[in-house]
Amino acid sequence: MQQSGLSGHTIGSSRAGGSGIRRIAAFVAALLLVLSAGVAQSGESPSQAHSRTAAGPDGGLFEVSVFFVTNRGRDQDASASVVYNGERGERSFGRCNVRFKPIPLMGELAAKMPFYLPSETNDSRVAEHPDEAVFWDQLTATVEQSSSRTAVVFVHGYNYGFERTCRMAAEMQRALAGQAAVLMFSWPSNGLPTDYVRDQADVEWSVPLLADLLSQLGERIGRPNVQVVAHSLGSRGVTFALQRMGAETELRPVIGRLVLLAPDFDSQTFVDLLPGLAPLTGGISLYASGNDTPLKLSRQLSGYPRLGEAGEFLTLAEGIETIDVSSAGLYQVFGHEYFFFNPLVEADLVTLLGSGSSAEQRSGLRPKERGGTRYWEVAPVR
Repeated sequence: MQQSGLSGHTIGSSRAGGSGIRRIAAFVAALLLVLSAGVAQSGESPSQAHSRTAAGPDGGLFEVSVFFVTNRGRDQDASASVVYNGERGERSFGRCNVRFKPIPLMGELAAKMPFYLPSETNDSRVAEHPDEAVFWDQLTATVEQSSSRTAVVFVHGYNYGFERTCRMAAEMQRALAGQAAVLMFSWPSNGLPTDYVRDQADVEWSVPLLADLLSQLGERIGRPNVQVVAHSLGSRGVTFALQRMGAETELRPVIGRLVLLAPDFDSQTFVDLLPGLAPLTGGISLYASGNDTPLKLSRQLSGYPRLGEAGEFLTLAEGIETIDVSSAGLYQVFGHEYFFFNPLVEADLVTLLGSGSSAEQRSGLRPKERGGTRYWEVAPVR
């Protein structure tokens, strides 16, 4: 297997137009205003802040390798390195290797801050598998070597380039620390804030490949051993993929646990789909937040609450384990990637994926109730 460098920039074009894009552009402008106002801080103490430094044994580079499947278009840059862009392409397999390097003195400073502060740099390299059979053999072997013998399929959301997806998936793999093997599915998001409509079309176009990927993975390692983590708009593709799988087989469930992180999906539509969707999984966990600015803007765009919102819009239904992360604080200005930036949320997610324990068994959660329905809240450390 020949390893080649991955460019730090994704390539794509912005083609969507019309009034929808103009409205989205207005939302993007609003987001930029929020960003220019500075980093929002939580009410938590500095001791609870997030420091992500994790050096290797010699205090230097720490490398994490994650498997990937993508249907992005591919280019070659001037050095003949592989670059995956935002165009639609053919199915490709491989590994993304992310190297993390601590920034001197920043780890100690980051630990004192009540918000996320980078304490390391990272760079990514892609290694393609020209042989699909070799890819599957290596992935299966890695899953079998993990302590839970499960695979976590990470499906990203809107505005994600390939390299950004690699970084998120690698951090998830690093946090799991050998408890499960991460496989990232990277559909052709253009990685541009203004391309929401186009991204929605591309994630729906990717549904057949995603359904096939999950089916193949289930056949190789056992359906209950496939966990799917869908972030934001990725929840739309995963939901439709599960429906497609359910229509093609009478076997139930078709995967193990489904984890929805800040899902950008119409909440009432999801509840309506739930009777047919729940039997296709071994359980559904929903993470929601009242601090999620992009989902608030998505609600304004669509006119209806999103599944990942909390507060008055928190979705509670039989068959969903709902976790409200609002009280965990805001470690990043947009509040949409709390699974990555917020240490309390990340810790609970790792426990869920690594051990499969229920919300009632996870020590970082406390029970709440609304209208006779129980849900869970991330408990801030005091």
